[in-house]
Amino acid sequence: MQYLIKLAVLLAFLTAAMPVRVKAQSDMDDLYRPWIDYRDGEISVAFEQTPVPFALHAFHARTGFQIVVPSSVEAQLLSLRFNRQALEPAVRSLISTIGYSNFAVIYDDHGRPHRAVVLGVQPMPVATLDQNQDTPLTLEERQQLKKDLDRWNDLKQEERGRIEDRLKTLPTSDDREILVREYGRQLLGLNR
Repeated sequence: MQYLIKLAVLLAFLTAAMPVRVKAQSDMDDLYRPWIDYRDGEISVAFEQTPVPFALHAFHARTGFQIVVPSSVEAQLLSLRFNRQALEPAVRSLISTIGYSNFAVIYDDHGRPHRAVVLGVQPMPVATLDQNQDTPLTLEERQQLKKDLDRWNDLKQEERGRIEDRLKTLPTSDDREILVREYGRQLLGLNR
């Protein structure tokens, strides 16, 4: 019993001796400074075999820009270096380095980018892409995809997968960009 009392007194003494302080934002910024420097709208990163969740958290903490990725990347390591890039190209570089090419950027009310949502599909092999890229989006298909995206929460998983598969094979166009943005909104549950 005396042992427990001595241990409790020692713990109380140690706890009282340690200064308790709340980290200020500048302290948090300093924590991530070895990996990310963000000044005057330009970002520099230096990730070397860094876990993707840490890199994404550091990116968000330093820039305020959030990148939403599928959970399958949590076990990946990221190696990426660049100096003084604008935010949007930096986001594109980071997302492509972890193995994705399709994502939607969401802007705030002031027109500034504040979030990117990565589509849950990794790029297809080049041979498969070449076969599917020739299939343009018809007006009827565009309207059907729009209707399906509008009722996203009512769709079964296989229907959602069909939409995701088609979005990743669409050739670059304004219609594709609109549909991908709507897909991102649905994933995040955002209203227009």
